[in-house]
Amino acid sequence: MTYRYRCGTCRAAARPTATRAESEARRDHHRDTVHGGLVPGGDRVVRVRGAEARDPDVRYVSGRAVLIGLGLLAAATAVSRVLGR
Repeated sequence: MTYRYRCGTCRAAARPTATRAESEARRDHHRDTVHGGLVPGGDRVVRVRGAEARDPDVRYVSGRAVLIGLGLLAAATAVSRVLGR
């Protein structure tokens, strides 16, 4: 399962974590640094699924796109060899 901390006051969301304990640690750090240790209204740790569970800073490249790119590269190499001779 994947969890994410959300602060209702700041409207901020932490990166997804693998465990609830990690998200709670991020919550505690946010409370201490931004809100002076106070509990902001609407902050919570939620379980997320699907696209929301992925880290937005990690780019996903599909296998299909990679195979198409390699196929195009192979075709371009073959054409350049034929035309080069």
